[in-house]
Amino acid sequence: MATVPQINPETARVLIVDDEPDVRDTLRDYLSAHGYEVLEAGLGDATRAALAQALPDVVLLDVGLPGEDGL
Repeated sequence: MATVPQINPETARVLIVDDEPDVRDTLRDYLSAHGYEVLEAGLGDATRAALAQALPDVVLLDVGLPGEDGL
């Protein structure tokens, strides 16, 4: 069985992609309080800009983005 890499919250970067600011705010507040570095994007263009800036360790992605398929 393959080993799943562990993510260290002290150094992990999470990108939250959601068009609803309240959802992003809630997730950002929770993850930041637990030591994660959090990047945020509301739509596809902002997501691509965030990815060009720094690669995250994990992406929390709303697949139902308006105007663009989250997948």
